[in-house]
Amino acid sequence: MTADPKADRTDIPSGWTPLDLEFGFARSFGLVGFRESEDQHLELGFRCGEHHLNPLGLCHGGAIAAFADYAALGAQYAIGLSRIITPTVTLSVDFLQAILPGKWVSARVDIIRQTRKMCFTQMVARVDHTPVMSSRGIFKISSQADHVSHPFYMKCAELWPSRVRIAGEGG
Repeated sequence: MTADPKADRTDIPSGWTPLDLEFGFARSFGLVGFRESEDQHLELGFRCGEHHLNPLGLCHGGAIAAFADYAALGAQYAIGLSRIITPTVTLSVDFLQAILPGKWVSARVDIIRQTRKMCFTQMVARVDHTPVMSSRGIFKISSQADHVSHPFYMKCAELWPSRVRIAGEGG
């Protein structure tokens, strides 16, 4: 196992696509994979590497919380780019099981409620079929014009062109 947060792109399971987020903290977190579920939800995943570990050799709670914050990306995927999800207003994380090094952690992101200015999410992460973390987050919805030219949103538009809607175009 390597301590390099830029994990080998082949270190993700078949059917997952590497999500190259070379922006700020995401660069330190390391490789995150994604896949689109048949029912139009975004699933996210990461392989627990050395740089995610606490002194006991288990996935650090901070790394798990950082992964939980990726629920914003799932919410962004769900609502498209007609409005922008940022910043995180509140995030709660329940740690259900220890995550061992080398394990693939996957999570489904669901929007449980949305208002004009807020998006409420729920995320359950699993290793194999065992739940290891659940989280709930509230994210602010901003106007597209405020952020749409940022490289992060340009990357989202590239990855999910079907989710790109110009403000005022039906959604």
